[in-house]
Amino acid sequence: MSKISKISFLMAGISLVCMTITRYLLGEWVPFCWLSLGMAVLFLIAGIVKDRAFFKEFLTMKTTKEGMSMGVLILLMLAVLAVVNYIGVRHYLTFDFSTAQSNTLAEQSIKLVKNLDEELKVYFFYKKGVEGNEENRRSFRDLIKKYQDINPRIQLNFVEVNEQPDLAKDFGVDKGSGTAFVEYKGRRNLLQKIDEQEFTSSLVKVTREKNKTIYFTVGHGEANLDEVKEGLGLNALKVMLERNRYTVKPLPLISEPKVPADADVIVIAGPIQNFLAHEVEALEGYLKNGGSLFIALESQNPANLDKLIRKMGIELGNNYVFNIVDTVMGQGINQGPVMGSVFSPLNEITKAFGQSEVTLFRHPQALKKVVEPPGMTIDELVRTSPKSMAFKSMNLKEDGPVGSFALVDQVVGQWDSDPQAKKFAAIIAGDVDFMTNQMLYQNLNRDLVLNSLASLAKEENLISISPKEPQATQLILTETKFAVFIFAFLIPLPLLLLGAGITLYSRRRSA
Repeated sequence: MSKISKISFLMAGISLVCMTITRYLLGEWVPFCWLSLGMAVLFLIAGIVKDRAFFKEFLTMKTTKEGMSMGVLILLMLAVLAVVNYIGVRHYLTFDFSTAQSNTLAEQSIKLVKNLDEELKVYFFYKKGVEGNEENRRSFRDLIKKYQDINPRIQLNFVEVNEQPDLAKDFGVDKGSGTAFVEYKGRRNLLQKIDEQEFTSSLVKVTREKNKTIYFTVGHGEANLDEVKEGLGLNALKVMLERNRYTVKPLPLISEPKVPADADVIVIAGPIQNFLAHEVEALEGYLKNGGSLFIALESQNPANLDKLIRKMGIELGNNYVFNIVDTVMGQGINQGPVMGSVFSPLNEITKAFGQSEVTLFRHPQALKKVVEPPGMTIDELVRTSPKSMAFKSMNLKEDGPVGSFALVDQVVGQWDSDPQAKKFAAIIAGDVDFMTNQMLYQNLNRDLVLNSLASLAKEENLISISPKEPQATQLILTETKFAVFIFAFLIPLPLLLLGAGITLYSRRRSA
C-alpha cells in the first residue's frame, strides 16, 4: 500500500473521530458533522482509488476469499443474535413463583396501565450523597419496571435536584430524600410511598378527568384547615388531599343551609358549638339524596349531631377510652395515644391493614352499635384491643368497663329504609385528633383517613389493592426426620465423596 493511501485512510479515521466527538458533546447533529462525514468518505475513496490494483489483487487471493467468507458468517451470526435479543427484549414472558405473588401486579393495576393512551411520565427527584437514595432509586426502578413491561408508554426520569433546579422548582421539590411524581396529560400527583398500592392510586388520580370536591363545615369551632403551626390544626390534611387531586372547600351551613351540588363528601371535623336545627336538616336531606358524610367528634361534645348519628344506629359513648398495659407493678392505664389495633377484615377501607399495625387516637370516645336501622348496614372499621377501659371523665379515678371498643364506624344504606332512595355512606369517628397535623402521619392514620375519604367519594379503586408481603417457607423437621437427615445424608455423603476421591487418586497413581 502506498504512502498516500495510508495518509488518506488516516485522515478518514480522524474525520470520523471528529464527527463522533462533536455529536457526543453537542448532543445533536450539526452541519459540521456532515462536513466531517463527507471528508471521511472522500479520503476513503481517494485511498482506495490510489491503490486500486493492490486492493483488486488482495480481494482475488484465496486466503482473502476464505477470510471474507468466515467474516460474512460471523456477521450473519451476530445479526441473528441481535434479532433474537431484540425480540426477547420486546416480547417476553415472566413467571412469578413466589407464594404471595409479590412480583405480579394486581388485575386493577394491569387494566389501568393498558388503558393509557398517552405517555405517562414518572419523575424521581433526589440529591447525590443523601443516605438511602440509592436503595430508594433501585426499589422505585424495580416497581416501575413491572408497569413498563405492560405498557411501554411509561417513561421513568431520575432528576438530580441540583443539576435540574428549574424542573425541581416547577414540581415544588427542595429535598433529596426521594420525592416522586406521576404526570399524565398535564395532571400531576405526588407519591407518598414506593409500593404498588400507592402508584396505582396515583394512576387513578391522574387519569381522572375531574377532581372530587370535599367540603369541610365551618362556623362551629371546627379544627382549622389553614392552621400550619398548631398540632391540632388540619393544614397537613388539606395539603395531602390537594396533592391527591381533591378540591377542598369550606361549607358555611349556618349562613346558607344548602349543600352544594358538587359536594362529593362533607367533613365535620371536631365542632365545638352546636349545629342549628336547619343545618342538621340540611345534612339529613343530603344523606337522603345519597350523600357521603364524614363526622369526627370530640368526647363530651356531640355538637347537636347525636340524634342524626343515632338515626344511623350508632350511639356516642361520651367517654374516654384508654389502653391497658402490663408493667412490672401489674396492669396500668396507658395515658398516651390510644391504639386502634383491630380492623374490619373485609371492608375495603381497612382490609389491607396488617395485624401488627395500629392507628393512633388522642382521647377517643367509644361508639356503640345500637340496632341497625332497616336498610342500613354498620361496619366497625377500627376497634381497640380487648385490653382497654372506658372512663366517664379524664380523672381516671373510677374503673370503667373493660373490653374492645369501636372507635370508627361505617354506615351505608338507604335513609328511612326507602328502596327508591339513593344509597348514602357515612363514617363516624370518636376522635378528631387522629387526623390533625400532629398525628396524621403517625402509623396508619394517613391511610385510614385517605381510604375513608376515597370510599366516601366513591373511588374504591384507590383502596382495593392490598400490599403483598413476602412469605417465608418454613422447613419443620421432627426429631426422627432430623436424625434420618443426619445419619442417612449429612454424614454418609461426605464420606462417600471422600472414598470416591481416594479411589480415583489411587488408580491414577498406579496406572
